[in-house]
Amino acid sequence: MSADNAVRLIVFDLGRVLVRICDDWRHACAVARVPVPFKDLDDAGKAALRDLVYESERGRVGYEEFCRRAAELFGVQPSHVSAMSDAYLLGTYTGAVELIDELTSRGYETACLSNTNENHWRLMSDPANPSAVPFDRMTYAFASQLVGMRKPDGAIYAHVERVSGKQPEQIVYFDDVGENIEPAKRRGWKAYQIAIDRDPVAQMREALAALRCLSS
Repeated sequence: MSADNAVRLIVFDLGRVLVRICDDWRHACAVARVPVPFKDLDDAGKAALRDLVYESERGRVGYEEFCRRAAELFGVQPSHVSAMSDAYLLGTYTGAVELIDELTSRGYETACLSNTNENHWRLMSDPANPSAVPFDRMTYAFASQLVGMRKPDGAIYAHVERVSGKQPEQIVYFDDVGENIEPAKRRGWKAYQIAIDRDPVAQMREALAALRCLSS
């Protein structure tokens, strides 16, 4: 591998890559012990919820407004939505933080690239939270609600390249969603889809060892 093509930046999605999350909102409801179940949404309600989530992930809807509008859609109290949002993150995967620190010690730049929201970012930024991610020890933090873009929009991948100053072939990327992997591959990133039925940290270590970024 030539020097120009050498890996310089390793980028991680957050949910199901570094942080364990609930399967869906119903799962989060059970974890939060919210007594009022969600009502089933019709197609229009599902579309409205999807649009609300996307707007939240782009930073265009604040957390309180998100809870209020989601509660109206589901027929629950805003406090129930807030409790479920808090419960959605289930803790970092074993070895995830250590992997970031090991890569840093080897001279690689690291970053997250995630579709997230105001509340989850707050929780993951809190060192006392079980789902804390050491953003302060990453070189860059590309969170959708902070940059105003979300995956799989090609603009957010271009943003990563522009801010980091890296060429596409110098970037390694891990994400559990195929829809988010494909734009990265088209740009020339070394992109790997994480299988959700296997330990994500083990999968990333295998890929990084094959790239000679880590010892096998």
